[in-house]
Amino acid sequence: MATEFAPPPAGSGDPDETSLRGDEHRSGLADVTARVVRITRPSAGLLRVVLDIGEAARDSTWARPNVAVRIGLDDAEARSRVYTVRDADLDAARITLDVVQHGADSPMMRWSTVLRVGDAVELTGPRPHFLPPEGGARVALFADDSALPALYEILRVWPEGRSAIAVVQSDDDVAVGELVSGAQVRIEQVSAEPGSLVRSATRIADPTDLVVWAAGERDEMRSLRAYFRSTLGLAKDRTAVFGYWRRGVSNTEIDRVRLRTYNSLTAQGKTLADLDDLALEV
Repeated sequence: MATEFAPPPAGSGDPDETSLRGDEHRSGLADVTARVVRITRPSAGLLRVVLDIGEAARDSTWARPNVAVRIGLDDAEARSRVYTVRDADLDAARITLDVVQHGADSPMMRWSTVLRVGDAVELTGPRPHFLPPEGGARVALFADDSALPALYEILRVWPEGRSAIAVVQSDDDVAVGELVSGAQVRIEQVSAEPGSLVRSATRIADPTDLVVWAAGERDEMRSLRAYFRSTLGLAKDRTAVFGYWRRGVSNTEIDRVRLRTYNSLTAQGKTLADLDDLALEV
């Protein structure tokens, strides 16, 4: 999943849709009709979908780490969701998406339940998202299940000589076991219990020399950001923290709040860069 939103596809049903189809949001994005070529279940809680993106694979942006795409769910309300590309094989014109199966009834769960090989899927993307900040003697990475594809791609291209700890909030041993680790990166798995990422953060020794990247449930991400910025005093440019979802709140509602806030900002002559996503009241 991803947080910095791409524009909804045409016909999304959102009353503010047209405001998000201007140059600022459309820059570098394409509308792509992909086709499902493979569906697997690496674990009970994970659906892995491989899509053929055809001529869109000419855009090398798809192969960058932590790239997001908006998926049109093709339901009665024409809703959409943003997900992170787990892997891209541009020679084969294929991308891979992981959909966590959380068990609750939701538009994404209904879509993934009926998805079949050969189905067409409407995408908007690719949109690059933030990587860990530069600098710092060490890097602390935090992710829950929703952010594992982003973390997977970040670790896949991890630079030699840069030390990091990756704290993963997940009970899915298979998904965590797929993460790339090594001498420079230590992976610590913690339970999916709310608050476990923040508790792990407070146990990191000498945290003032860190830079931080974190993605996952919004309330947990807010607490992490508050700990590193307010409690420890890390500078803004040393923390990159993103909320992908919120417990008990539909992502449709989160997108609506983002749209309303963006419209308000543009009316004041501001841009997307002025939007503090984690500060939104959702």
